[in-house]
Amino acid sequence: MSSSVNGTFMQERRFLSYHPSDRFSDHSLIFMEDKRIIAVLPAAVIEQEDKRILVSHPGASHGGLIVKSSLGTKKCLELVSALIEYCATAGFDYIRLKPVPKVYHKELSDQLDFSLRFSGFRLEYTELATVLELKKDEGSFTKKVMSDTAFRNYQKALKSGLSVVEDADINDFWPILEHKLKLNHNAKPAHTLDEIKHLKTLYPDMIKLFAAYEGVTPVAGVLAFLLNDRVINCFYIAHHDGFQHKRPLNLIFGHMMEWGLKNGFSYLDFGISTEAKGSIVNTGLFHFKEGYGGHGLLRECYLYEINNRQ
Repeated sequence: MSSSVNGTFMQERRFLSYHPSDRFSDHSLIFMEDKRIIAVLPAAVIEQEDKRILVSHPGASHGGLIVKSSLGTKKCLELVSALIEYCATAGFDYIRLKPVPKVYHKELSDQLDFSLRFSGFRLEYTELATVLELKKDEGSFTKKVMSDTAFRNYQKALKSGLSVVEDADINDFWPILEHKLKLNHNAKPAHTLDEIKHLKTLYPDMIKLFAAYEGVTPVAGVLAFLLNDRVINCFYIAHHDGFQHKRPLNLIFGHMMEWGLKNGFSYLDFGISTEAKGSIVNTGLFHFKEGYGGHGLLRECYLYEINNRQ
């Protein structure tokens, strides 16, 4: 992944292998040229309505074709063509790809998206995330990018007696997260506590919990995945309702902005605020995230129907 233009640790085998072996039917592909790897596709097989579909690996938030930074347009077109031919020969009915969002790329690489569309892939659905660009500037970065309300709440949080701990104990945060998801969505986290703790052992410096405490009491947290050296991804966000008046998340996000700038990151990804493949929009959540200076970032999903190929 280190030599790719668009890879993150979510596409690494050691990340994907944390899933139980019977959870997904892995069908990952490696593309070679002159005995050298030029691309990989972390993937799995799913069955839907008697159709066999090759999909970007469901164990990652996004993926698609991960390519070397030197891959030009001609090679990308050949790569997509080879993928289609392979899937046709292997008896697939569809290919579904969810590419890594643009801010995670080391450099411009739209030749890959162009090649997908040129070859007959269509946009199946679009989700929308909120991302803040971290730019060093004179004066207070938080004051410059936050809305007046968000910055006022951040200032209030700074005086509330709360403290932020970087790389806090995940055990402290998990009950808060589980309660919040149950209360608001009647849902559970996508990972179990044991799975997250295992991932933390695999990526000790790339999975961090930024948590707010009142004394020794945890009141809020943001579990961040440092997916590559460009982007901080806010994977889980939750707070204890009993401490909301102290604005602990404002404190954490302000701290993360400064931490990201100090450590050379380019973006803070607050995650998506859409549901059901982009068909439901949580405008309140968008407003909250945009208050920190964030802007919209598309997460796209492409579909190719094998039987309709030219």
